[in-house]
Formats: sequence, C-alpha cells, structure tokens
Amino acid sequence: MRVEWCGAERKPADDLNPHAWLTGWGVLGGTAVAVAVLLFVVGKRPAQAQSPRAALKPLTGHWKGPFVVYTHDGKQVDSLSAEHRYRWEDEVQVGTQVDRYPDGRVVRKTARNYVTDDGVLVCEVDPPDGETITYRGQVSGDVITWHRKTDAGIVESFRERVVDTPTGPEYRINGFGVYPNADGSQSHLHFVGRYRAVHQDTSRGRE
Repeated sequence: MRVEWCGAERKPADDLNPHAWLTGWGVLGGTAVAVAVLLFVVGKRPAQAQSPRAALKPLTGHWKGPFVVYTHDGKQVDSLSAEHRYRWEDEVQVGTQVDRYPDGRVVRKTARNYVTDDGVLVCEVDPPDGETITYRGQVSGDVITWHRKTDAGIVESFRERVVDTPTGPEYRINGFGVYPNADGSQSHLHFVGRYRAVHQDTSRGRE
C-alpha cells in the first residue's frame, strides 16, 4: 500500500501510498489535502479474491519509481521520486516511504497494514506533521482497493498490485481523489505510480 494523506496546506503528492502506502499522502493553489493513490487492473472475468494477508505479501521489499499527479483533464501538476520499503513485524506489514521532489524537498512517512479480528484490511499512515490517516481495504483477485472519506469532504480511492513483467516485478498505483479548496471549490486529481523492485527476498518475507 500506498499512500497519504492529510494535512493543512499540503500538496497531494506530499501525501502519497498508500497503499499505500500510496499511501497516503493543494496542488492547485493552496488546496488543503491529503493524497492517496489508486491502481486498477480490469480483467474480463471476475477474479477470486485472495486472503487480505496474501494480497499484502507481494508488496514486501524495496521499491523505487516515479509518482505523478494530474488534473481531471490530464494536465500534470506535480511529480516526485518515491521510495517504499515494506517488511513484516509479526502480523503487521510495516512500511516506510521517502518522497523526493524536484525542488529538493524530502518527505518521510510510515505506515502499517494489517487485518483486524473481523477480517477487515486496514492501512494506517503517519505523515511527519499530522494525525494518523486510516484507510479500509477490499481485495479482488490480486488487487487491493483502499478508500477513505472524511467529514471535511476529502474522498480518496487507490488500488495497487504487483505485476510480473519481462524485466522484473513492478508495483503499480493509479488513484483518484476529491479535495476541498479554501475558496469552497474542489480539486479532482488523478495519481499514477510505477515502482520497480530494488531488492526483494520473498523467501523470508523481508528485504
């Protein structure tokens, strides 16, 4: 997972993954938002869902790649280089995220993915200067879809999965969010992340 996420006067790309972490984490003139991400891969037939833990397992490891934010009509408004690391601590998948922007800014976040006793998939993201952001997840085939909706009017959905390619595994994120602006308008933004595996040792479930 991911992305973020929420905080006053933060840019959507600041709040990425989160799934996770997209995490995550006002691109358009002072939008006070928190951003997350959405990935989807549509099949011709309905896919049988994995268990929540099995769906999280492919994220384990170290990933790097670009994350780009677009307006609803396709105009690019932000971009960054993202680095994600996921490992297991007992029954919790723990993540760290480092976002590097072209202007030299570096934003670090942490996250936790886990399954409740009731079988609910949860992603919690901790931005560096804000409250914990919580997403609920659903599994369809090998895709995790995360979602949150706040009283302030933020709506975020992000889907993510790891895809095998001829050059190695790729962690893909596509997302959409609606964010309130200070003037009462809304920003509708899309997010795309494509991360390549730096190192992954799935035999032990760790980097």
